[in-house]
Amino acid sequence: MLPLKQELQERWLLKQATDDKLFELYEKWGESLYVWMDPTADSLHLGNFVWFMHALQYMKRGNKLIFIIWWATWMIWDPWGKNSERSFLDRETLASNVVNITSQVSFLLDNITKLSGQKFEFTIKNNLDFFEWMSYLDFLRDVGKHITVNNMIKKETVKRRVESDDASISYTEFSYMLIQGYDFVQLLKQYDCKLQIAWSDQRWNVVTWIELIRKILDKEAYGATTPLILDSTWKKFWKSEWNALRLSKEKNSPYKIYNYFINTSDEDVERYLRIFCLEWIDVIERKLEEHLKDKSKRLAQQYLAYCTTELIFWTEEADKANEIRHILYSGDEKIEKITVFVGEKWHGKEFFEAVWWSLWDNMSILDALTLSGLFSSRWEAKKAIKNNAISLNESKVSNLWKEITDSDRLWWKIVLLKKWKKHYACLYRE
Repeated sequence: MLPLKQELQERWLLKQATDDKLFELYEKWGESLYVWMDPTADSLHLGNFVWFMHALQYMKRGNKLIFIIWWATWMIWDPWGKNSERSFLDRETLASNVVNITSQVSFLLDNITKLSGQKFEFTIKNNLDFFEWMSYLDFLRDVGKHITVNNMIKKETVKRRVESDDASISYTEFSYMLIQGYDFVQLLKQYDCKLQIAWSDQRWNVVTWIELIRKILDKEAYGATTPLILDSTWKKFWKSEWNALRLSKEKNSPYKIYNYFINTSDEDVERYLRIFCLEWIDVIERKLEEHLKDKSKRLAQQYLAYCTTELIFWTEEADKANEIRHILYSGDEKIEKITVFVGEKWHGKEFFEAVWWSLWDNMSILDALTLSGLFSSRWEAKKAIKNNAISLNESKVSNLWKEITDSDRLWWKIVLLKKWKKHYACLYRE
């Protein structure tokens, strides 16, 4: 096992640390660290998975991970990156989102534990517990007095909103960073948690919270930041088309995650392998060496896609996604193989649930292309048809107003859509 800091660096997971003493401390085992997840949606996305992999490097060394779900924090929202105040989520929505995220986190870490063969310690906490019985006056006296307004205004997002004539900031949003900081205070006080992992753009906040701990508890705490992951086109890597890829089978299929990684560029694949694979660095390097002998075989992309899908959704789903890929890329035999599977093996829906969407009578090709997620708008779909980029059951589509009829369906049930050469969707009729 490499030294902790070196492994984090070689896996592209470390941007900055507030003090290098933390690496020595967390090499010794038995410490706690935390990451936070916000419940603004009912599912985590692939970007959150980067934090799992960062935290995993500490857990491999016998340290305990605490997941904080920001129920209390997101009752007032975060002003970061916004020019106006957002609508609040009601308690019922937040409660439902917290339940779903808790289930996802537990499932994901159970997967990682089983696949690695190592026992990882973790717990999930709700930061509402820190505030529910605390009065407003207590919060002002015990927390607010320790951070100056002068310091808070220095934060770029807050400064921009304060100075703007059009985008003011409310007192509620302004107090957001105090709530974040108090989480860290309570985690250190109650669980001896000395380290927070955050995105690199949160470093200012992390330093402020560490200072708050010094003032309230007179103790040392640390922060480590993860770099924002951009692909070779400078786009956030976890975005697919216009949607974030979710860690939920109900939001997007395991195949969609698999397909996203199988299409990773050669410029990005080494970095992604280092970030997302459980294997040791020397094993990953051997995989890359094999890949470089003949990049056309895309061995690194196949390994990356399988490993990531397996970590998130388990081995059975990764196997299924892999088999679907082989069918969809089986050349001239593709339609025949699909027809066999629909008619004989998994009866269509069971197999193609990875890429299927509901199909109704005489659905227009434009509706099919947008409903399936291949395009975010009918305008984009029209443009692709004009550019000869769309196929229906492997036959090019040129008619913008085509309707999908009974004669287009394989086994009276499904149609296969393709965008360019790599992106597929299967529409299925109940």
